[in-house]
Amino acid sequence: MWSSRYAPAVIVALIVALVPTIIHSYVGLVVTDGRHAAAIPTTLLNYSSNPTKRSATWGASHFDSEDWFERQYATDGDRLVLTVVRSYDLKALYHHPELAVAYHEAKFDRATTQATTDRPDVPVHILTDREAGPVALYVLHYDGRFIADPIRFQLRTAGELLFTGRKPMTLFFVLDESPRSGVAPLELPARRLLFEAIDQFVGTAAPGR
Repeated sequence: MWSSRYAPAVIVALIVALVPTIIHSYVGLVVTDGRHAAAIPTTLLNYSSNPTKRSATWGASHFDSEDWFERQYATDGDRLVLTVVRSYDLKALYHHPELAVAYHEAKFDRATTQATTDRPDVPVHILTDREAGPVALYVLHYDGRFIADPIRFQLRTAGELLFTGRKPMTLFFVLDESPRSGVAPLELPARRLLFEAIDQFVGTAAPGR
């Protein structure tokens, strides 16, 4: 038996526990932002593109996503692969996305995060290897901001996500299989293509911009 004087506290505790359970398990509430990966043009800067040979189910099986594309953008002397994926499964996007996106093309052994002086608000995750092989650059976008430290971001938003609908994260990933020797990653054409894709995407549903 338990005293009735504890009943109000128990009821409050149950309500607090039930709200996130109802929101996420029964209602499945999500928050949309009106953006779609496909809104990014097939021509960016002076690059034209074609879809890669990914299967139609690749996004769903690796990232729980139905909103994604992968294209090869080409111009004279440059061939870059741009993969854009949107998902409500945030960890699937920020936890080593290269394992799904570039597993067969590259084995990266160094990861850093940098921002450029002209775009300090956009931290770029840089993947390289010691053999001067392929270079990958990727950016994570969530709820109007760009994510530098995914783990810290997840901890910061954990409380919010208990009581609100899930919001989508977007991964922008550019693979340069033949980078120029001696050129820093953020000075490669891949960086310009990456930022152009981001700007085109962010502008698709940004009121007042």
